Amino acid sequence: MKKLSAVDYAFMIGGPLVFLLLAVILIRSLLGGTGPENPVTMLREGAVKTGMSEMQVENIVGPPKSTTENPNGGTTFRYQHGAWDSDRRTFLEEDAYVDFDASDQVSGISFESRTPPLPK
Repeated sequence: MKKLSAVDYAFMIGGPLVFLLLAVILIRSLLGGTGPENPVTMLREGAVKTGMSEMQVENIVGPPKSTTENPNGGTTFRYQHGAWDSDRRTFLEEDAYVDFDASDQVSGISFESRTPPLPK
């Protein structure tokens, strides 16, 4: 039996690695890469600060799921995200509310999470 050379090892190890790398690149290009980042997580991690304008918030986090007019003349943006909670083995709905005062500046951010009722 012939002893393997360095070139043989390069093809045996490098060939499959190059194939896997190309496969991952092609699959990601077909699927369009990763989706948009979770807006609730972005807000929880501090992407939005008090005093920012509505336009700045939309540029950072994206458009809200809904907008509500408040009696004080301001508005509230609602961001929503659903995820599987593996600890509780249930689906978890998370909401983040960005409150704006009458001058359209962030006055507060609040969060809410709930589990929807199980289907009967």
